[in-house]
Amino acid sequence: MDRKVSIAIGAYQQSFGDKEALNIAKRIGADAVDMDICGGRFDCANPNSIYSKSEDEAYSYFEDLGKYAKEIGIEIGQTHGRISGLFPDEETAENEKLFKNFRLDCLATKALGCPVTVVHGCVTGRIGDDKTPAAYMRDKNFYLFTEYLKSAKEFGVKVASESLGDCAKYNCCDFFGNTSELIMSGNRVCAIDDNADYFGYCIDTGHANKATRFNNNPSPADHIRMCGGKIIALHLNDNDTLTDQHKVPGTGTIDWKNVLQALYEVGYKGNYNMELNLKTVSPNLIVETGEFAVKVMKNMLREFYGE
Repeated sequence: MDRKVSIAIGAYQQSFGDKEALNIAKRIGADAVDMDICGGRFDCANPNSIYSKSEDEAYSYFEDLGKYAKEIGIEIGQTHGRISGLFPDEETAENEKLFKNFRLDCLATKALGCPVTVVHGCVTGRIGDDKTPAAYMRDKNFYLFTEYLKSAKEFGVKVASESLGDCAKYNCCDFFGNTSELIMSGNRVCAIDDNADYFGYCIDTGHANKATRFNNNPSPADHIRMCGGKIIALHLNDNDTLTDQHKVPGTGTIDWKNVLQALYEVGYKGNYNMELNLKTVSPNLIVETGEFAVKVMKNMLREFYGE
């Protein structure tokens, strides 16, 4: 089976360090990983972060990790960069830091030998609420990604806009949790210059599942069909539609046979990456939970493809 099963290793990085996280992923049977480069550990404002060092130091750090991954035979297929989206207009310093950190995300992604970094777009609850005008949200997201793509082009990596779900703060669909808005926004970004060469979608099945509660949003499988050939990364996880549980596939309400069918229909060729809450069962079982999830996904793929 040449389809690679991948797992997001943020929990392992936090608990055991970046290099050991790669070792763990290899031991539990993963073929590839989604490496976490967001949050406080990777922040130019944190004096203890590699992001606060010189660019040469940062590049060397991630380049060494990338070389180590190759040595042990595991692929770094994607990174997870910024998740905050834009801040309100008056928070200029925060937005300046956001773009500086994202540029470093692109630097790190290139140094790791990785093709794509995943980011969140503008989110309801940070720059607006459920009554915020659509034109405002659309314009802000367009600005965010056109700025992001400047750094992506500089370092020769792609940016994957992650599909969003609900906004718990206002009990509504996140503006770009609406599949049609996500696609319209992507089309607008890709219409400029060569942006289409550097832009795609990361499908978060759990987010898509939560969005089904609002606006007649499609199932995760139909969400995939609508996004089509622009899908370049995955965050596969399950839930009950109500909260962002990030459960192992098959333990929530998502129809996984239909999800795999949709990925096949759109011609998806990338890694089958899972982004999970590895502490769901117990904080002491995060390695075992990851190992179980990898086995589940490999079995799903074998059953679907008849191998």
